[in-house]
Amino acid sequence: MRLKSKLISLCAILVCASSLAHAASKTADGPELPLTARGNEPGWIVTLDGGRISFRTADAGTTVEAVLPEPARKGEGWRYMDDANDLAVDITPVVCRDTMTGMPSPMTVAVTTGGKTFSGCGGEPVSLLAGEPWRVSKIGDVAVPEDVYVSLEFDVKKSSVFGSSGCNRYFGGFTLTGEGFSFQRGIAGSMMACEEHKSRIEASFLSALEKIDRFDIDADGGLVLVSSDSPSITATRPK
Repeated sequence: MRLKSKLISLCAILVCASSLAHAASKTADGPELPLTARGNEPGWIVTLDGGRISFRTADAGTTVEAVLPEPARKGEGWRYMDDANDLAVDITPVVCRDTMTGMPSPMTVAVTTGGKTFSGCGGEPVSLLAGEPWRVSKIGDVAVPEDVYVSLEFDVKKSSVFGSSGCNRYFGGFTLTGEGFSFQRGIAGSMMACEEHKSRIEASFLSALEKIDRFDIDADGGLVLVSSDSPSITATRPK
């Protein structure tokens, strides 16, 4: 009986500890820091870095500097709330587009202070490109056949891109600024002989790359490389 009582007590402790750990996980996690978000009309910027949170508008009409509070879960995202300084920052991992340039960012951000809410985008746009290779499914309006593998893989630290152009391997660089996105001219590659239909697709792909001026992420999470406001290359990742 005494052993059974001890086992029950031990189980209760473990259940309690698990519940506490779960509760802590719901508040202790948060977006990757440091994080900067911006918005327009009026222009504003908020920075979460080094245990501090800083918010200011471009006209210097509003400025808030404070110790970074612990994040709390809010839906699929997080809220940083500082009642003493009348500041709330809501961050949601949903793709956001700059209202002036159309540049996508990984986070949708809203800052509330002084009875006003400022909406904008946060995180680094280049992070949307990073990760597993993208498989190209369309070049212009033409679907890439299943037997032709065309891909894009980005090394965001080196600002480089590489992959399969349909038959050969290619490699080159890319440039991402606040105004747009482009690939370097004269992308290098291997020179293996290819089947005719693969050669046509390869030439079309490499030509399209040189005309890209921005990128976007579609509703399904696919990559859309845009040229003169028209989708030029569409790519997806395995789900």
